[in-house]
Amino acid sequence: MQVIVVGTGTLGLNIARRLSEERNDVVIVGEDEAALRQAQDALDVGVVIGKGSSPSVLLEAGLPSADIIVAVTGSDEINIVACLIAETVLRRIIRVARIHDPAYLGSEGVIDQSALHIDLVISPEEEVASAVEALARVPGATDVLEFAGGRVLAVGAEVDAGSPLLGSPLKELRRRAGGALLVAGIYRGEIVAAPDPDLRLAEGDVLFLVADRPTIRRALTGLGKRWARTRNVVIAGGGWEGVSIARRLAAAGVHTKIIERDSAACDRISQYLDDTLVLNGDAMDERLLADEGGARADMVIAALGDENDNLFTALQAKRLGARRVAALIDTPERMPFASTIGVDVVLSPLLASLNPILQFVRRGDVVAVRTLRASLVEGIEFVAAENAGIVGLPLALLHMPHGSLIGAIVRDDEVVIPDGGTVVQPGDRVVLFARPALIPRMQRLLAPG
Repeated sequence: MQVIVVGTGTLGLNIARRLSEERNDVVIVGEDEAALRQAQDALDVGVVIGKGSSPSVLLEAGLPSADIIVAVTGSDEINIVACLIAETVLRRIIRVARIHDPAYLGSEGVIDQSALHIDLVISPEEEVASAVEALARVPGATDVLEFAGGRVLAVGAEVDAGSPLLGSPLKELRRRAGGALLVAGIYRGEIVAAPDPDLRLAEGDVLFLVADRPTIRRALTGLGKRWARTRNVVIAGGGWEGVSIARRLAAAGVHTKIIERDSAACDRISQYLDDTLVLNGDAMDERLLADEGGARADMVIAALGDENDNLFTALQAKRLGARRVAALIDTPERMPFASTIGVDVVLSPLLASLNPILQFVRRGDVVAVRTLRASLVEGIEFVAAENAGIVGLPLALLHMPHGSLIGAIVRDDEVVIPDGGTVVQPGDRVVLFARPALIPRMQRLLAPG
């Protein structure tokens, strides 16, 4: 696929890196010459210096032969214009744009998406808000991916020091789950280990579990997790991410509170969010955080705009007694560190934005793409085509690469956790998990041959 990425910020460079690693032809367009030189040295990409809303610059980047343009600069206007130019030059091109201002789109928007000539609007803020909403529905999980309209869950769950299954073999967890449960992997230290039924669970292990929602609930309860509704959430920071998270949670009936340092921002947020309590103060102040419910919260989410502040605030809330703490971290190298030092949930708005883009570059009838643990594992939900490579043979005979597996199959209203003898049928919704590096080798399974 030929891809043009407009924008040299963290999001643009991460998109370019991921797509180039998957053997797509990528050209990055931007005005930051230093960032472009660095990208050209580090990645297998082409670069064009110039403004992304300039027709001549986009033509130089190869627009007439491109399959997809991804405009993710910090300017909504540049992103929109880039997509308009792309459609004018090549109507069949897929147009993706980051839109930051809700005045353009969404419940507050005044312009219809089709009028902007954009196929996909991506919003890091909305992607991370969606992830938080999913976490709120699964108490005790460190990661939650939803497939097939929420009928299939892939969750991460850490084995705590007080877990009743500490030292027990993995097969005991399957017994307690009382249903079809797939243990897709075990994250121990820095390594994802293949599950062995006789492997004994150790403190700090993170299990990746795949099942329907009732089975996941029994499995987490078996691990000693308290399955109680998420009722109270404190958000540290009233930026775009904090506001998006608060809006989602309030709509889901969660009592939500934002603590924001800037008094003027508090006034704006209060007008925008009717169902959220907005307080002016510094969430990094331990006494204030405790007084405003941080010690009793079901979840504290640190979204202050600075990763160091987020780590500090999340750990402080955990020390105060918050049930779960989450920190927004966009630097991939920091994510394992954050988990190691005690942050329960690590959320990356920018990496979450990759998911809908990947859906467009996968072959086959792809319904959704979800990534886990800073893109450590990718989950792809797709509809099995009649002559796709995955159809008609028992899974054991597919010779799938090591590090990949079929996690679930949804057939009509039934969720099937497969084994080696399971045969995929045309029309099945299949959830496949794999390391990202393996995805290009597995396209034959997704698409018609």
